[in-house]
Amino acid sequence: MTKWHHLNCFPSSLNSVENITGFSLLNSIDQESLINFAKSPKRKAEEIEGENDEISGKKTKGVEIEIEIVFSDSDVKNEYKGITLMNKWKAFETVIFLERDEGLVDSKKIAAFDFDGCLANTNVKRVGENAWSLMYGCIPDKLKSLHGDGYKVVIFTNESNIDRWKNKRKVAIDSKVGRLNNFIKCVGVPVQVFIACGYGGEDRYRKPKTGMWRLMEKHLNSGNEIDMDESFYVGDAAGRVGDHSDADIKFAEAIGLKFYVPEDYFEV
Repeated sequence: MTKWHHLNCFPSSLNSVENITGFSLLNSIDQESLINFAKSPKRKAEEIEGENDEISGKKTKGVEIEIEIVFSDSDVKNEYKGITLMNKWKAFETVIFLERDEGLVDSKKIAAFDFDGCLANTNVKRVGENAWSLMYGCIPDKLKSLHGDGYKVVIFTNESNIDRWKNKRKVAIDSKVGRLNNFIKCVGVPVQVFIACGYGGEDRYRKPKTGMWRLMEKHLNSGNEIDMDESFYVGDAAGRVGDHSDADIKFAEAIGLKFYVPEDYFEV
């Protein structure tokens, strides 16, 4: 058996690759390749590793190992990190969710949306349950039409301030949940909501990670197998010039959902 080594493993004083033990056992094509490689300028290991990372990233674009979530009713709480939640809102791990809005019907067809910058015009510098407005005037009619067509409307939204503001966590929770409650009243459509409260890339529920979707899909959709051809996701973080991130489009890609930016979906 022939063992291959990185060329940098050998001493720099090595005059010729022909002197490497086992070189004579290689076929002529491999011998020629090794000789040509030895003649090329040396590259740092970091450069080669970087190329490998880039190749690996391209191969796995839009693909994520499915997150397995162990869920039980005993793990669902009425408070989040010591803060009592509003009526109908629950907490599981680093997610706050509105599972059962009045009139909500689980479905195999999911119409999923981001909240801030997609359904609601908000500003990080403004807090409070009334500090928002509709992004598009047609949103209530659009959502009512989806509901009438048998879709379940679901909001997946990141809100890292809930975990960041340790001394003002109640303010952050009441502001976010209050806005969502008021939005639902405004549109007049039952909505299921998931808020990812964690921050940092390791939180499995924070978009673009797919934890919020998996929680809904596996545990909070009455066992319905989701129709991926009919379902879709709308979000404003699409990685375009001026976008704050690409979290929404990456979220959709990782799940395998059709993706729309809000100006295309609501202004058609």
